Amino acid sequence: MSRGPLGELPGMTFDPVRNRYFPTPKNPPPSPPAAHSRSGNSSRRDDIVNMFTPGPGQPFCIKKRPRSSEAGEMREEVVCGGGGRRVQRGRGRMGALGGRQRERGEESVLSKLVLDAEHHSCGCEGEVITSYQSYGDEAYAATTDHGKLILHWAGGNTVVFHVCPQPLVSMHWDVMRMTMMAISGGVDPHVHLFIRDPSVLDHIRMVHGDIKLRGDIYAVSSFDDKCTIGGTKSLSVIDYKTHLHDSDPRLISSVRKLKSDALSLDQYTSDNVLVGQRSGEVISEDLRVQPGKGQMVGSTRKRKAVVGVKKVPDSAVPWGVVVSGMGNEMLLYDARYSEKPLHVFEGHVNNFQTKVSLALSPSGEHIFSSGSDNRIRGWSTLTGEPLSPQPAHYQYNALTPFDEASEEENPLSRAFDDKISHLVVREDLGLDVVVQAQLYRFAK
Repeated sequence: MSRGPLGELPGMTFDPVRNRYFPTPKNPPPSPPAAHSRSGNSSRRDDIVNMFTPGPGQPFCIKKRPRSSEAGEMREEVVCGGGGRRVQRGRGRMGALGGRQRERGEESVLSKLVLDAEHHSCGCEGEVITSYQSYGDEAYAATTDHGKLILHWAGGNTVVFHVCPQPLVSMHWDVMRMTMMAISGGVDPHVHLFIRDPSVLDHIRMVHGDIKLRGDIYAVSSFDDKCTIGGTKSLSVIDYKTHLHDSDPRLISSVRKLKSDALSLDQYTSDNVLVGQRSGEVISEDLRVQPGKGQMVGSTRKRKAVVGVKKVPDSAVPWGVVVSGMGNEMLLYDARYSEKPLHVFEGHVNNFQTKVSLALSPSGEHIFSSGSDNRIRGWSTLTGEPLSPQPAHYQYNALTPFDEASEEENPLSRAFDDKISHLVVREDLGLDVVVQAQLYRFAK
């Protein structure tokens, strides 16, 4: 357990995954040996990957329930596959341990990142990664517009699930309930719910449910047992907690009306979600109350469409909300005072894109954003000052050409070949960048 935003509280333990304090048990289990100790994030990573991924050489099975709702006997077919195909992995510039020195502060680390590895897991030409999540050292999960779910773990193996003939636009992991949800877009939007049966852990049920949706899917965000989908003047809410492990589990889908299109979302608790709208306003929706009572917490100065929104942890900026809009606007607000921003992040470029990718550092003290010029920029959420790329310190190695230390290795200096769709700052302060079907992993 890590230190929480309130510090060390007597008799309480902070859980960084659930972002809550819990009473410390009277007889906590003994700690494992130091040689085998892992961080909470690594344990969570292992739970997520092992949830649907077999060990090398072991088969996996999924119980697949057809979407047809016709009356009659329910048919189940078992789809089995072998071990995953291995992806070529990059090698760190200085190895796992050699040459790495402790840096003072996040800024020093984040400004000296270099390209460490590249991954290409999409099997078809033209296939694009539509959502991406990183776990631990090297494990990650992704969905594609060809209806595939890609799981890659630190050992180097990759498993690809062909989930749906329609594009998958997002995914949600719920380790506590042994559940994963994939959202399919296209002409017939629906949800695929993967449930690991507690009584038969070797099998995973896959059930389906339709989405109550108005118009297109603009954005998706999730937290705990709920998922929100931004649509045309609406916010769709999916809740799967009720009767999850029944013989016939059901999804609860509802629609909340909005005054404008929900182009960007950030669900930061199970019941609260930030909604960036086409009207240029950002509202905070409480899913426990009736629609139409959302409070405005920020806006773009020119009332251009809000294409990115992110809640900053209170430990960094209390009530902080990052707003990204068309017209090169990138702002930080205090949600209690939405008339004037705290900081204006200078240098952001977005002239035409309807979506940008935002990523906060683990502490929330720095934020990265993609731009319409296919570049990445970073700022301090405390001061608003930009992150400047700094040269990394290399040790001479006869096997490493000198030109690999060029500034193009730094993500803050590099112009990528296409639109940057996803950014993730890892727990080790590395940066993952997704461009079309390519994953670039930067590390110190």
